[in-house]
Amino acid sequence: MIEFASPEMQQYLRRRDMSAILMTELDFESGWLRCHSGVGDAIWQEHTFKGTGVLGKVGAVKQGSKVQPHRLRFTLSGIPKELAAVALGEKYQNRHGALYLAALDPYSNIVAVDTLFAGRMDVMNVRIANPSTIQLDLNSRGVDWKNSRNRRYTHADQISRYRDDNFFEFVSQMAEKEIHWGVPGKVVGGSGGSNRGSGRTQRMK
Repeated sequence: MIEFASPEMQQYLRRRDMSAILMTELDFESGWLRCHSGVGDAIWQEHTFKGTGVLGKVGAVKQGSKVQPHRLRFTLSGIPKELAAVALGEKYQNRHGALYLAALDPYSNIVAVDTLFAGRMDVMNVRIANPSTIQLDLNSRGVDWKNSRNRRYTHADQISRYRDDNFFEFVSQMAEKEIHWGVPGKVVGGSGGSNRGSGRTQRMK
């Protein structure tokens, strides 16, 4: 039942005097939003998570051995119309979000935390009413792998973004290198084409 949790978390959850809550933190441009599934405030790493109680809902967290994209949906209902309207102006897409499982001791102190899901915020649906409802989807990083990129792993592309970063400076030369590893008398690490036989080559003995 609790295979998704770490061994430490499983030990805590098997104890009768322990309880658990779900915590989430979302990196909105206006600031972090931190809340949890219980009531009152919960403190973790000097951050305060506000309790949402029955007003908050978290979709099923899917796991698997295959590398594939996953999506997690948060729902917050019963909120005032004015607060829901504020959410419409927030900038959030592609910003960080995470869901945690926390174990609480008998004094409601957080003693262990596991990360259940981490990704980037995608789409937020806001239903303005009285009360209002907000749904927010969080995508795993696997979703990014399906999106095309205009970047290239070349020296010119790298310095266009990071001027002093020469990490890819010799990539094009490496692609043309001629290497005969483990063959006596053959060139090792020598350059191909017109540069063959330069002073930088070595021969196997």
